[in-house]
Amino acid sequence: MFRLPQALRPWSAPRYLPSPTTHRYLSTSTSDLSGLHAIVTGASRGIGLSIAQLLASRGASLTLISRSAASLDSAHSSLPNPSQHHVLAGDVSSRSFWNELKLDKNERVDLLVNSAGISHQSLYLRTSEDLIENVVQTNLMGTMWACKSVGRKMLRQRSLAEDGKDGDGAGGEKDKVRRAIGRGVIVNVASLLGVHGGLGSAAYAASKAGVVGFTRALAAELGPSGIRVNTVLPGYVSTDMTDAMNPEAREQALARVPLKRFGTAEEVSDAALFLIMNAYAHNCVLNLDGGSSAT
Repeated sequence: MFRLPQALRPWSAPRYLPSPTTHRYLSTSTSDLSGLHAIVTGASRGIGLSIAQLLASRGASLTLISRSAASLDSAHSSLPNPSQHHVLAGDVSSRSFWNELKLDKNERVDLLVNSAGISHQSLYLRTSEDLIENVVQTNLMGTMWACKSVGRKMLRQRSLAEDGKDGDGAGGEKDKVRRAIGRGVIVNVASLLGVHGGLGSAAYAASKAGVVGFTRALAAELGPSGIRVNTVLPGYVSTDMTDAMNPEAREQALARVPLKRFGTAEEVSDAALFLIMNAYAHNCVLNLDGGSSAT
């Protein structure tokens, strides 16, 4: 009778894997992002803030966007070299916000990270029309308006890959960064629920499914111009959103994760950095769900 090797038997696996708690666990890539400018939406908390902190730690200058001015001030103060970063309070779901956004024509926008989003927990037929509209407008339309506004600017700027080589020569770290960035890189934060759905999250799942489809279509459109577009699909991540789940729902969610823990915002930011720095990563939909999609 066939028997699985001991190492592969399910009962021999550990009950859980420890959760990383510091940036020691982030990518060992040492890419220097100094001189690059990134716009990060939803940057005042959770995944957006974690991505902003990681990019800032690598030397990028940031424009942080969120609805709450007070939360933005707190996020801004958490960044290294705060004087080189800016904050902008506004509603990303508003077309007028993006139409009125004044970007210095001489300033590049090398990176756009769309992380602004709101969630909900309610059965669809019992969810108010206002909440449904707010979720879809923020999560999907906010991403689309940001890409339209910033994408136009990226198209008008010179590709960094065309710049002359610096002192480290062809193949050096700076050269690799320039080739990876090109005219610009866009990373959209979607969700596993956008692919698999989830009870009590119809509007949220629909909005994030839209982000995935939009990312794929935009990648086909902008790729030939040297702009890469990708999306990361986090599963359950320990943020204020998951902290607000009722205990029963949280326990049920945890039971569906083979690694028996929720992810961390730092792990998602690490994935975003990979999508930014890998010059061949384009039209990627990167699952980061602890194996939830396999169950």
